[in-house]
Amino acid sequence: MLVTVIPNPNASKRTRNRLREHPGVFTLKRTDAPSCLGGKAHLIEHSDGWFGWLPANEIIVEEVP
Repeated sequence: MLVTVIPNPNASKRTRNRLREHPGVFTLKRTDAPSCLGGKAHLIEHSDGWFGWLPANEIIVEEVP
């Protein structure tokens, strides 16, 4: 699924940096609860090859029509 992702006002510096470094549309790979992030997170992939987990409570995910 193609999505846009923006940081919410409570986002950590790590999350803000990742989204600034890789702007635009992402592919949402999966939603899970990896133990390293302590809760629900989204695995996203950018067209430049970057992919990673971002905490669900730090981002706003919107599906691209």
